[in-house]
Amino acid sequence: MAPAIPSVELKLSYPLYAVDFDPQDANRLVVGGGGGANRSGVGNKISVLDVSNQEELQIVSEIELSRDEDSVNTIAVGPHRKNDFLIYTGINSSEDDIQKGKNEHFRVFSAESASKTDTAKGGPKITESSRTSLFATEDKEAYQRLLRVSGRVGAVATGTSKDPQIAVFDLPSGSSSGTAPKSRGNLELVREATDMDLVQISDDEYQLVYCDNYELHTLNITKDGIDGPNNIWTTPDDEATGRPRPVFRSIRYLTPTFVLAAANLVQSGGVVLQGFRLPSTSDKGKESLQGKARLAVSTKLPGNVKRATGLAVRNLTPSTSPADSQFVIAVSDHQNSITLYTLEHQCLSGISLITKLHVVTTLKNVHPAPISGIAFSHSVPPASSSSVAQRPTLRLASIGSMGNTLAVHTLPLRKFVASNNLKTRYVLALKSHGPRPTQLLIFTAIFALLASILVQGALELNGLAKPRLGTRNFLPESWHVKYVFRDGSVAGPSGGNHFPKTTLSEQGGSSNMLAELLGQQQGELIGDKQQVVLSADKESGEVTVQEGEALHGKLWEELGKKQQEAWKKVLKGAGHWGEDVGEAVFKGVLFGEIGGLVANVVGG
Repeated sequence: MAPAIPSVELKLSYPLYAVDFDPQDANRLVVGGGGGANRSGVGNKISVLDVSNQEELQIVSEIELSRDEDSVNTIAVGPHRKNDFLIYTGINSSEDDIQKGKNEHFRVFSAESASKTDTAKGGPKITESSRTSLFATEDKEAYQRLLRVSGRVGAVATGTSKDPQIAVFDLPSGSSSGTAPKSRGNLELVREATDMDLVQISDDEYQLVYCDNYELHTLNITKDGIDGPNNIWTTPDDEATGRPRPVFRSIRYLTPTFVLAAANLVQSGGVVLQGFRLPSTSDKGKESLQGKARLAVSTKLPGNVKRATGLAVRNLTPSTSPADSQFVIAVSDHQNSITLYTLEHQCLSGISLITKLHVVTTLKNVHPAPISGIAFSHSVPPASSSSVAQRPTLRLASIGSMGNTLAVHTLPLRKFVASNNLKTRYVLALKSHGPRPTQLLIFTAIFALLASILVQGALELNGLAKPRLGTRNFLPESWHVKYVFRDGSVAGPSGGNHFPKTTLSEQGGSSNMLAELLGQQQGELIGDKQQVVLSADKESGEVTVQEGEALHGKLWEELGKKQQEAWKKVLKGAGHWGEDVGEAVFKGVLFGEIGGLVANVVGG
């Protein structure tokens, strides 16, 4: 049963395409979207919300944008500057401007950071601060599909462009009065980036990772320029089966050393999460294993998840230096659900590891329509000096474009004290679990059942078990093995209830021929109360098997010692028994009167 996770929903007046939390205020959420250009009745907007109340989402302020321009496609909330915080967006210019070769797609908005809504003034004010064109393409169909910001560096990538690009830029410093970005350059791509992410490595060094269908690439961004792209991973072909390769859908940094990617298997075959260890920046450009990423951890999402649409990651112990921490991961899918995972990051003897990529739960049917974006709040633990006991939480926001819906889930956290007691950190309070052995148990049970059937059939075929499956009735007689039970009953070729009179010598004269001849009686003739008796001709000494209710005979155990010796001599002389066989073959067999022959032999 899925754990109870508090959630609250809100329906807005426009389709939502972009969402991000304020990095310095976990209670502030920004969303954007709209109906695009020239669509009457549906406007384009950016909304700032207060999500501190787990029972109600409150719109703090909004700005309505031009209906002649495109809707808001991307949003990233930047750092605070005095009493304001910046909102970076992607909004295509009007159709007229684009036809004239002018598309100022990168917009910066400044919003007052006041937390309370002044209804008389319409809430904290949001104003547009700048608009810039960062792409160097004349393709009129291009738009800003991807936007990532880290520290003072940002990057945008094109969507639906014949000339795919990534543009890297610097953001103004906190002391600067301007908000317009400063371009660092454009990277021409062979294939359009499916997703990308950006991380700050040091004070003046950043790294960008992006994926296309089958490859991962990195860019190293320093004060001296941009180095890359460097191909660090290519999904190999499955030569054994010839199946198509999985396709990368989303990618996010875990640390400067690790990235996590979500890939869709073909034909909605499922989703895999893959954690990669990145090559060291000192190995850049080297064509060696050190210059390639290595798969560090991998798992397949539950079987009901057929295709991923988005990925969000949050480190619960943010730190610039390597440290033990836990990551919470959210994967949205085509069924409007979100699957949660946890991942452990450990540092052992100076070596960083990622382990225990375990599932927590699936939040089903979060939205009535496809999920267009997901984002985690930034982890801000409660202040230790706070006099009010406050349980730490992590918020997960998701938006649905067609339903105009926003949902915020509140995930509980708890303190975790390491065994060395050196540092207290936070982890998700919800229990996660590794791959469950359900499929293995089912396979083992089926295998055991089949094995038991085969063993039972083999035993029946060899006469070593009472018939339960009727194996001897439908397998060829040439497969049957003759065997004499300790009680004297004999298993042999089956062929109906009739047991004709037959001489043992006609069967070939084998020391085991007695067992072959009497094999049909087991379970058939005895069950039908038919009597089968061994007889011997007094003149020729030939031994025969006869049946009939009028026949009389004695069990081997009922014969006297002299009679037993006489019968052994007769059967051995006829070539139907040998010392190597033993007396067990006589158990349960009826021996009839053999007249003068027997009398002469036994002295009777």
